[in-house]
Amino acid sequence: HSLQGKGKLKLSQKLVIDMISPQGCSKWTGLGVFLDDSNEDLQIYSLGWGVGFQCMMVCYPYCGNGAVIMTNSDLGVHQMEGIIGEVVKTLPL
Repeated sequence: HSLQGKGKLKLSQKLVIDMISPQGCSKWTGLGVFLDDSNEDLQIYSLGWGVGFQCMMVCYPYCGNGAVIMTNSDLGVHQMEGIIGEVVKTLPL
């Protein structure tokens, strides 16, 4: 909702647009998130991991949907190659 200026977090519409726009020298990095595609099909995602856990956030800001998946294990592979990737593939995003 913040993308339309109607969010409850009080983030400005400009800040949200900056977050999901390419930054620096790469078209796939936003502010704190990675970007895939552009315009209405934009997907943003973030990955996290450490000792004993993995997580992933995937969001389609122009469609208004997304998911956060957290596990209490680290399989030693990229999130999309393990159980998190299997879950993401089943979601109707």
